[in-house]
Amino acid sequence: MISKLKLFAIAATVALVAGCAQSPSTSSGAGSAGSAEGLVRYKHVVDYDYIKKHAALPRDAKASLIVDSRPAARRYDIGHIPGAINIPDSQFDKLAPTLLPANKNAEIIFYCQGPTCDLSAKSALKAEKLGYTNLKVYEAGIPDWEAKGEPASVSTAFMQKIVAEKAGIVLVDSRPARRVQSEGTIPGAINISDTSFDKEVGKLPQDKQKEIIFFCQGFACDLSDKSAKKAMALGYKKVRTFAAGYPAWKAATEGKK
Repeated sequence: MISKLKLFAIAATVALVAGCAQSPSTSSGAGSAGSAEGLVRYKHVVDYDYIKKHAALPRDAKASLIVDSRPAARRYDIGHIPGAINIPDSQFDKLAPTLLPANKNAEIIFYCQGPTCDLSAKSALKAEKLGYTNLKVYEAGIPDWEAKGEPASVSTAFMQKIVAEKAGIVLVDSRPARRVQSEGTIPGAINISDTSFDKEVGKLPQDKQKEIIFFCQGFACDLSDKSAKKAMALGYKKVRTFAAGYPAWKAATEGKK
């Protein structure tokens, strides 16, 4: 009897070990997602070098669409990858039909708040179900973008908010002085032309913790990006850009008091 019990115990132990060694099953087929610590993962992941080509300014007309899957006010508005549009995953079904391209073969790159965030993977899977065939996820997301020394860009809505509230954030127009004088600028902004940055750097606040937002002539202009990186190199810690720039500001506020 004792030997039989020992044999039963050994057999049970072997079965348990074998069962633990098996990998958990995942769904198969197009758009299947694995799971790590409960998070959804997408099958096609790209890195910083890949997305940088599509986010670089001046914006290439052939650049792929970049989609920020995070909430608007709490995340996207205060800092996103330049040129990215915002389709919060929670509003994907509502916004995707009008904001995603008609061409189902067009490349789309989704991202969110890094490896601990799966909103971008969820959105990519939803886009796949709509028939899109060329989807990628920048899984490292905005934390990696900023860690690589890239400034995040604020939205037009955020700019309107801080100007209305007189938030005390330093706004810097990086365009040439002659253009600022002829076209105007965002209320309260100072002009430090990127080409004269070294000569006019004294206009920046002495406090390196002061928030600064640089802007220029929109996505066709890289002056604000250059100036922002120069400021960061000088030790300024809270530097962002408004990549959509003065054209977006003018379009949003024209005709308003």
